[in-house]
Amino acid sequence: MFVEKSRIAAGAGRFVVAALAILLSPALADAAQIVIDEPGMNAIFSQASFGDTTISIRFNPPRQIVAPELLVIDNLAELQALFNLAPDPAPTVDAFFVDELNACGAVEPQVNGALAGCAQLPGHVFVEDFNFAELSPATLMGHELGHNLNLQHDFFDFLNLMAPIFPPGPNVTEEQVATILLSPLVQTDAKGQRFIQITPIAIVDAPEPSTLLLLIAALGALLVKREGPYARRSMHGK
Repeated sequence: MFVEKSRIAAGAGRFVVAALAILLSPALADAAQIVIDEPGMNAIFSQASFGDTTISIRFNPPRQIVAPELLVIDNLAELQALFNLAPDPAPTVDAFFVDELNACGAVEPQVNGALAGCAQLPGHVFVEDFNFAELSPATLMGHELGHNLNLQHDFFDFLNLMAPIFPPGPNVTEEQVATILLSPLVQTDAKGQRFIQITPIAIVDAPEPSTLLLLIAALGALLVKREGPYARRSMHGK
């Protein structure tokens, strides 16, 4: 029995070493990060211009999609391939985060020639460069969500949410609010509160380490269960 238990322990040890090697692999280094600012988004969609028709922004649990070829979006074909990965149907909005965004097909906020975000107009999918999202999470997401809600750019007011600059301002006019309220993305809950549901999604080139750790834990539990019968046989002298 001692030999059998030792083999199990040795096998478990080899598995842990292999798993640690995977966890430390540089291949896991490339991944976009999800950047959200729920209080900031709610402040934008409850400002004075909304009157008594404020909209609550509600985020679903974050998700990851393994698609290393789409970490950097260089052309419209790649952008469409990214949007095709959207897991949720409307009225849920899918918000992708990538490492770099270089194509949109429309005039969008830029920093030194790099695009900060791009969205369907109208639609229910948009994408952000997470590096720029970190600099202005609420207004950038609000701007791209605005396009999903059928808002065009405002080229005359740089403090407006839909100004094609980075970072855009926070302001939304009453006319824009009227357009937003017509969007099918705006839902109403049982209490009469209007809301928009958003799923944030990070594009990564491999599963995050926590996923592998869960796998290790599960297999470790399996090994413990397998050791149990041997321990009982040994105690009974069999």
